[in-house]
Amino acid sequence: MGSRSPHRATRVLAVDHTAGVAPFRKKFEALAANPGIDLTVLAPDRWVENYRVVRATAGGQPGYRLLTGAVGWPGYENRGFFRSGLGPAIRSVRPDVLHLWEEPFSVITFQALSLAAIWAPKAKAIFFSFDNLSAGFRYSYRPSWLYARIERFAHRRCAAGTAVSEEVVQVLRAKGFRKPLEVIPHGIDLGEYSDVAQGTSDAPARRAPAEDVRGRLGLEPPVVGFVGRLLPQKGVDLLLRAVALLPSPRPSILILGDGPARGALEGVAADLGFGSSIRFLSGVQHDAVRGFMAAIDVLVLPSRTTPKWKEQFGRVLVEGMAAGCVVVGSSSGAIPEVVGDAGLIFPEDDVEGLAQALRRALGEPGLGEALRVRGRKRVRAYYTWEAIASRITDFYARLLAA
Repeated sequence: MGSRSPHRATRVLAVDHTAGVAPFRKKFEALAANPGIDLTVLAPDRWVENYRVVRATAGGQPGYRLLTGAVGWPGYENRGFFRSGLGPAIRSVRPDVLHLWEEPFSVITFQALSLAAIWAPKAKAIFFSFDNLSAGFRYSYRPSWLYARIERFAHRRCAAGTAVSEEVVQVLRAKGFRKPLEVIPHGIDLGEYSDVAQGTSDAPARRAPAEDVRGRLGLEPPVVGFVGRLLPQKGVDLLLRAVALLPSPRPSILILGDGPARGALEGVAADLGFGSSIRFLSGVQHDAVRGFMAAIDVLVLPSRTTPKWKEQFGRVLVEGMAAGCVVVGSSSGAIPEVVGDAGLIFPEDDVEGLAQALRRALGEPGLGEALRVRGRKRVRAYYTWEAIASRITDFYARLLAA
């Protein structure tokens, strides 16, 4: 970008099919707080996220502009495409950086790169990837051959990439992508958890609202919990069977979420004799989830890898650490990377391994408090929107300087 004035703010156009979801725009608010960034975000005017229709309204946002366009196949993140809005956005912004918060094999990526070649040929284009499965340009969804062609095109045209985890970086390198890559994880607003994990930022007290929430639910402490969609690959059956291996008095269980596996899980809970010591809660809005996390002492993500699925990140683990829970996760996908030294990891699909981790988390003197402290420190260092925005801004600067 030799023609760019060193004193002008960097013009960034971010294209994100999830930007209509208000919590997902937090990263853009943090990024726009940097005075060196002139940010415009393009979102679908209508999208389907987690089976719910989300509508975005163009207009003023804190520090950046939000544009919208009509999309075809809303909700199909790789097959969806802009029917309007994308070309005019590129043409009006003329970005220095075109950050596509889309997979390198998505149709939106193909559209954006093709239009940028006409309207912003000097823009540094960047993709974003969650994909930790498609080794060798083979995809678990159809048409695989089309996605392979689009991704190879994106690898040629993009100046760099961003990835949600180091595991995704390894997949991209194995495909031959040799340009710059930066890990940009999911983030949270740590301040939203101040009423859940009370105390100092590095040593949260364990936790004033907990007794109130447990009382309403009729659960005796300690409480082991899961938060997320109830799907076979999430491994909630492993959690139930692992708790059944613990000595009496066994902890209570809180399952927060819904999905096609709920009926089977309720059957497993009945067979194991949990009775009133387990609660299944569904229909809880996202903003209310952290309040229920106050009741959970040990939050478990027992995901299991399948031929078509592997845990890509595990955002709930970050939320659990922010809420002051001890987090326990399986070895599936990016979970060990997300947890680091701030939680316990067990081999996926290993019921006894999970039971042993629960024994340690609940019974080993001093371990629970040490992990809670490490968890808050880890969130503050890596997973706040401010930390993520700083990482993105530095990456843009290095890319433009190069």
